[in-house]
Amino acid sequence: MPLTAHTAQQVAHRLHAATAHPRLAATVVAALFTGASLQQLATARPHDYDDAAATLALHDRTRYTDGCAAYPVPDWAGIFLRAAACFTRLLSGEDQELLAAPGDRAHLLRVAETARLRPPQPPTARRKGPVGRVEWDWRERQEAERYEAIPARRARPSRR
Repeated sequence: MPLTAHTAQQVAHRLHAATAHPRLAATVVAALFTGASLQQLATARPHDYDDAAATLALHDRTRYTDGCAAYPVPDWAGIFLRAAACFTRLLSGEDQELLAAPGDRAHLLRVAETARLRPPQPPTARRKGPVGRVEWDWRERQEAERYEAIPARRARPSRR
C-alpha cells in the first residue's frame, strides 16, 4: 500500500535526520516501497534504476522469494535513489551495488531504528523474543521457511 503524502514527508524527514549516507537511506526507502528483502535489494546496480521511467529493477537470481521485478518509484523516493546512483557511480562504476550490500545489515538496522521505521512485526503468538523487542528479520525468516517447505524436484535420468 503506497504511503500517503504526509507519511512520505515524515519518512523523508526522519531518514534525512538519521543518516547522510545515500546508499543506506536509499536502501531503507526501497525496502519501504517494494517490501523486498535485503537479499533482493542487494542485487540492484546503478543501471537497474531508471530515473526517466521512475522504475527500480530488483533481481532474485536464485528465485528465493519472488524472482525479478520492476517497481515504480514514488516521487518522494526518487531523490534518495538518484543520490545513491550518483554516489555509487562516483565510487566505482556500474558493477557496484546501488543499494546496501548484505554486509551492511547492521548499519541499515541502526539507520532504520534511529529513523523509527520498523518493519511489520509477527503476531504476538509467533514472537520468539521478549515483548517490545523488534524482530527485524521476521519477514525474511518467514520467506525462508516457505522456500524450505517447497519439495525439491527430483532429477530425471536422461533417456538417451
